[in-house]
This record gives sequence, structure tokens and C-alpha cells, in this order.
Amino acid sequence: MAGFTLVEALIGVGIFAIVLLSILQMFATNRVTYAKGEVKVSIQQNARAALELTSRELRMVGYDPNHTTPLLGAGTTPATTQRAIQSATATGIRFIADVNNPAGTGPDGWGDMIGYTYDATCGQLRRKVWVWDPAALPPNFVAPPADNACVEPPPIAEQLDPALTTVFRYLYYDAAEPNPNLKFKELASPVAAADLMRIQRIVIQVETED
Repeated sequence: MAGFTLVEALIGVGIFAIVLLSILQMFATNRVTYAKGEVKVSIQQNARAALELTSRELRMVGYDPNHTTPLLGAGTTPATTQRAIQSATATGIRFIADVNNPAGTGPDGWGDMIGYTYDATCGQLRRKVWVWDPAALPPNFVAPPADNACVEPPPIAEQLDPALTTVFRYLYYDAAEPNPNLKFKELASPVAAADLMRIQRIVIQVETED
């Protein structure tokens, strides 16, 4: 009777094992790739929603129909406090804009001070609102609660995984570029107080790992 010898059987089992291991390895690789793709899509969706809100409010920088900005820092020069953009760094920006016009968040419809900060440690993009207090001496914004270990204030984008979000930064430009082929000149970050009023364009750069 024809059959397989022990050597032939061992060779057949070996070949089958090699093919099976190749299939399992391919499956594991595809599973990891799929999982990373899902995480990346989640990061992009969270970032897109957060950046849409950020961009919309950044377009309103300086919109202050109730003239809150001129009241800042009574007795000081406009170059130091009375400006629409209060601070600008690579990871955050703070500006004045009446985002809730006409009601506003203050007691009499005053403007708002909005702050956006990216926390790389927590992988979160946070938004803060300072409420105007005209009764203060001198009148000023009331600071919101301090940050609390990735919990407060609630992030508007909380899944920007630090391991996958390789770049998140704000870039600032003015119109003083001497090169005629370029429209804007990048300002060094953090932007100096004297240069905050020169900002003409803001770019938010987000890069994720492939």
C-alpha cells in the first residue's frame, strides 16, 4: 500500500507550519495597522472639530463692539496691555474677542478673553474664557480656575495622543516680509509683547505619525 514515510510527513508538517506562521504574522501585522489607523482617524476627527472652533474664534480677534480692550490696564500704554492678542506662543494663544455678542459673558455684554493651550503631556487642547469684571479696580478680566492635572478645564480635544501627534504648534506671521515672492514673515515664538500687534496671520500646524 502506498503511503507517506515519516520523513515525508515531517516535511509536510514543516511546510504547513511555515505557511500557517506566515498567515498569522500577516494577520497580526494587518491588525496592528488597522488599530493604528483607527487611532489616527480618531485623532484627526478630534483635531478637526477642535481646530474648527479655534479657527472660527481666531477670525474674530479684535472684534470688540463694546470697547472692552481700551479699558485694560488703566494708566498704561496701549502697547503693553490694550491689544487684541494678549499673548502668542508655540503652544497657546490668548486674545480678546466678543465671541458671544451681543450678550457677551460679562454682566453688561462686555468682550471676552479666550485662551487656547495645547498640553503635550496630557495630549489635550484646552479652551479657557476670562469674564470681564467692570466693577474691579481697575476693571479687568476674572481669571478662570487653574489647570488641574489633565482634568480641568475640560479639553475640547482630548485624544491627541502624544505618541502619535508629533507636531502641534501655532505659527505667527506679519506683513513685513522683504522678499516680494513671500507675502508674510514668520515671527519668532513666543511673540514679543511689542510685536503682538503686528500679527496678520495665524497658522495651526498639526502632524500625526503615519
